[in-house]
Amino acid sequence: MNLVVEGIKKQYSKTVLQNINLTISKPGVYLIAGPNGSGKTTLLEIIVGLRKPDGGTVMINNHQCGSVEAKKEIGFLCQQNGLRKTIKLKEEMQLIKEVFGAKVEDIEYLKKYNLEEYYKNKTRTLSGGTQRRFLTAMLFLAGQNIVILDEPASGLDTYSRDEIWNTISEYGKEHIVIVSDHYLNQARLYSDRIIMLDQGKIIANDTFNEIKKCCQCEKLIKVRNEHFEPVKRKIDEVGAEYEIKVSGTVYNIYLKNHTTEVLESLKEQKITSHDLDLEDIYFYMTGRQSYSEEVK
Repeated sequence: MNLVVEGIKKQYSKTVLQNINLTISKPGVYLIAGPNGSGKTTLLEIIVGLRKPDGGTVMINNHQCGSVEAKKEIGFLCQQNGLRKTIKLKEEMQLIKEVFGAKVEDIEYLKKYNLEEYYKNKTRTLSGGTQRRFLTAMLFLAGQNIVILDEPASGLDTYSRDEIWNTISEYGKEHIVIVSDHYLNQARLYSDRIIMLDQGKIIANDTFNEIKKCCQCEKLIKVRNEHFEPVKRKIDEVGAEYEIKVSGTVYNIYLKNHTTEVLESLKEQKITSHDLDLEDIYFYMTGRQSYSEEVK
């Protein structure tokens, strides 16, 4: 199995994708992360052949994307639920089996996804989370080597998101799974590699631990704007190095050294602090407004 993206460009009223290059040849779960408008959905739709690029090529197992041969190799689950409302689950399942030649025993297969009790139900009777789990199960039933899921857990409760991510992780053991998601900290736990997009470019493509090393920050301190100046003075007195990103009324102070001394000096201040997670790193790498820009 092999996916090769070379020099992909796309422009509407503004440039959405700029010279995207990506090669994936090993099974695993690959998380596409980036702010709204960074080009995530556009890139995924180009890869599966739903949208044409303005430049560049996508090859899927040595077949041009959009070709009949490529479509047999790649599956896609879009953001919206697309089940027919008056059809029973067993009828949807039968259709997928016939189209892709899948040979499974229905109930046994559905048990893997905790869906067996709904086998004779019409899809419209299912909750949003259950519909999403069923769509994911049908995507994997086709058995394609490469599958793409665009925000598969968006808007769902914690239990439903975990259920979906567990199935994604399992399928990724033998297939290439590419997923976009906004719940980055949860998604990171199930992903083998993280591909970050910003302003139409890939800005990171590595494991979480390696991306975290590039950030070179030990702790994140969060403080609201009305308490910021005293906190900054304390940090400066210690002589620590740091960077600041502003998000609304919250100042995110990315501390690079002297962590113990800084936190000791801030015991009486109104702050929160923690080790950097993926969402913190994501904001560090893509946040537009720094403290120096904000005060000008």
